[in-house]
Amino acid sequence: MKLGDFGTFVIFAAIYAAGTIGLPKISLLAYQVKIGEIPSAFVALFGFPAILGLTLGQFIANLGVEASPIAMLSPVFSFVGLLIIYRSRKFSTLAGCIAYIVITGFWLSVMLPIVKPEVSTSQAAISVFAGQFIAVIVGYLAYLVTARTLSKQGQSSAPQ
Repeated sequence: MKLGDFGTFVIFAAIYAAGTIGLPKISLLAYQVKIGEIPSAFVALFGFPAILGLTLGQFIANLGVEASPIAMLSPVFSFVGLLIIYRSRKFSTLAGCIAYIVITGFWLSVMLPIVKPEVSTSQAAISVFAGQFIAVIVGYLAYLVTARTLSKQGQSSAPQ
């Protein structure tokens, strides 16, 4: 990672940590929709520094929210999912986002009943997948707007 990428890394780490710890939680059945998940699609634009930033941000947020040892494994699954979003950007960022939802949703469906025994596995799966879907797709829509805006700016500033 270059020194110029450090700002991107810090911003994405702060967005995830602050979005999860500092902002009000949006409850969806047994799961909390994490605002910090919204910028996941943006790794297609910002690359590896954003992946590392979101992963670190999740680790920090988990220290503040769910300090259980099993919850501390969540950043590993997110890292893998974020890498898939980044790698799939050349053919379909949406496909990468869906893969991210499946990977992280599966992990959170397994983890949530362990951390909160009062939550059934089926309730965990439904609420986790719905929450992840909402957060990541909102981020994907914001990514589309940003990518189109950037491409239009690039076209208008190009020599004619």
